Amino acid sequence: MKLADAYGVPISEITRESFFNIGGPHGFMRWGIYLFMFAAFFYLAYTIVQRVLIWRRGKGELRTDYPEKRILAVIKYVFLQAKIFKESFAGIMHASLFFGFAVLFVVTMIIMVQDDFTELFLHIRFIQGNFYLFWSLAGDLFGVVVFIGLVMATYRRYVTKPSRLDTKPIDTFAIALIFIIIITGYTSEAMRIAISKFPAWEVWSPFGYVLAYPLSVFSEATLRGMHQFSWWTHMLGAFIFIGLVGSDKLGHIMISSFNVYFGNLGNESPATKYRLNLIDPAEFEVAESFGVSKVEQYSWKHLMDSDACTRCGRCQDNCPAWLTEKPLSPKKVVNDIKDNMDERIPKLMLADDPTTVETTPLINETLQHGSVMPDEFWSCTNCGACMEACPVNIEHVQKMIDMRRYKILMEGDMAPELQTTFMNLESNFNPYGFAFAERGAWLPADLSVKTLAEDSKIDYLYFVGSAASYDKRNQKVAAAFLKIMQKAGIKVGVLGSEEADSGDAALRAGNEYLFHSLATQNLELFSSYGVKKIVCTCPHDYNVIKKEYKKFAQVGKGSDGQPLKYGFAVYHHTQIIHDLIKRGVIKLANPLNETVTYHDSCFLGRYNEIYKEPREILKSIPGVRFVEMSRHHDASFCCGAGGARMFLEEHLGTRVNQFRTKDAQSTGATRLSTACPFCMTMLSDGITELDIQNMECYDVAEYVYNAMEK
Repeated sequence: MKLADAYGVPISEITRESFFNIGGPHGFMRWGIYLFMFAAFFYLAYTIVQRVLIWRRGKGELRTDYPEKRILAVIKYVFLQAKIFKESFAGIMHASLFFGFAVLFVVTMIIMVQDDFTELFLHIRFIQGNFYLFWSLAGDLFGVVVFIGLVMATYRRYVTKPSRLDTKPIDTFAIALIFIIIITGYTSEAMRIAISKFPAWEVWSPFGYVLAYPLSVFSEATLRGMHQFSWWTHMLGAFIFIGLVGSDKLGHIMISSFNVYFGNLGNESPATKYRLNLIDPAEFEVAESFGVSKVEQYSWKHLMDSDACTRCGRCQDNCPAWLTEKPLSPKKVVNDIKDNMDERIPKLMLADDPTTVETTPLINETLQHGSVMPDEFWSCTNCGACMEACPVNIEHVQKMIDMRRYKILMEGDMAPELQTTFMNLESNFNPYGFAFAERGAWLPADLSVKTLAEDSKIDYLYFVGSAASYDKRNQKVAAAFLKIMQKAGIKVGVLGSEEADSGDAALRAGNEYLFHSLATQNLELFSSYGVKKIVCTCPHDYNVIKKEYKKFAQVGKGSDGQPLKYGFAVYHHTQIIHDLIKRGVIKLANPLNETVTYHDSCFLGRYNEIYKEPREILKSIPGVRFVEMSRHHDASFCCGAGGARMFLEEHLGTRVNQFRTKDAQSTGATRLSTACPFCMTMLSDGITELDIQNMECYDVAEYVYNAMEK
């Protein structure tokens, strides 16, 4: 039985009159609506074209490949709100607005299909009977969903007022406009029901039906006048909304979707996630400028990023620099780029000679509107928390690296300690300044580990890295790892004095030329010895060799002028150890009767999504009571050493390492575990600086070696 049959009237009557009280389906004002619609869509198209013309002033960049993957990204991040739901209140609020509007959009499109196509040309009405009942119910229910989202947004922005939200007049206007659209939608519906004398089937518009009762106290003439005012207010509000979908606050609805579509697909896979764009070595022979000092030197996608920002502040709330009172706010940097873009590029577009255009500098030593201060981008630890949190996939870190490149390569402007670090890397291939000939001197004699120059027939090359080669604390980690591999019967070799620093610090500090030199040296060595598998105990080495080396090998040339080769797999030591335990190759018998917490290294966790292995290793040790810090996995807090900050003094705000060490202390753990030499140094220093008596810091490999059957 059809539900509509229960009302005892013909199916054709269970519907509503199109353009009720507005002149009917053939009235003059029905055609007047098309004028408003044309104006709205014309303005929308105009604003989008203007933004596209501005973005196109940026450098070219391929972001149109693999359309099927890009569509999947839009489905994941835009339609399924993958990152939005990481915060419960804000997630529910945004989902209510998004999904509510999505359904209301479909409901409206159904009207348009009937009124402007099927009925107009084919004389067919289909919004009637059962279809009308469910269509009415959907519109009513999801209108309430939007209303709830609006109430939540208003409460959050004007009552709780999170510090990360900088409410501007346009934000208030956007919320007020949507409130007007929703409220007038209900009042128009309610007055139509009251004027129509409450048809029984209109209970399928429950909220409009209930609202119709108090409105029915007015005379029909008054109701008709009120209905016309409400209907036109609703209609004009809707067209204003459509027109502004490409502008400012409401513009994020469309531009953010574009931004996701044209996003970096590499960030969808741990194999390429957050890989930096490299300068082509050939550019060093011909280019006149490197890095970014003027906004048009960014790629068009980076300019689009600045328009896509919704100013939600999630990046800021997760930034270790901001949370430790540094001047860096990723949100501010992105919006400063936008302000600078909006000031400068329109002038460039009108100028006969672009070199004569004078605008606010993008990089400025003094705090100015539309400018980024050096202390901001030098405070960045490259932890990736901003990009992990951003719901519209803005790429913050690359923007700051590009500004660093300009300061280093073009101006030679850097902190004295960074200058010393570069000199050490150039002369001794390590950032500490120790003799490169001593790089393998730390190796324990009882391990019988040979260099590849002595024996190149190995299972794995252990890329020791500068930290474990010269830092005595991290040498113990390297020794523990090699003893585990020896016990497992796996033959490991090292490069010894031939090994150069991976170049991660040089790359992320902006000295791309130095990075190219170090990467070339190491890649040539890997190739000459026929290396097939590399294992690292440093996530920074692991990440750069796995990702940037592979990209560099595609464009770089060796010392002989021949193309570089990349034919090896790269592993982190936690992956190898986890596999050995899982396969039963090594047994963990000695108990560790301690409470242990684990710190996720940014370059192991967020950059490479290695979360499970270290935790399962620790949990497999007898006697371990494992506890998580409040910030863990992809929300982990940086130790403060990434992005070359390991080699820069921390003069501003609270020390990042102390902030993170307090996180560990709050768990009640007596043992802190890491899987990164930089994290080991920073957190051990934090324990000492804070004089924490009941906590010690060790690498995962050390815990395993101590627990292992000897």
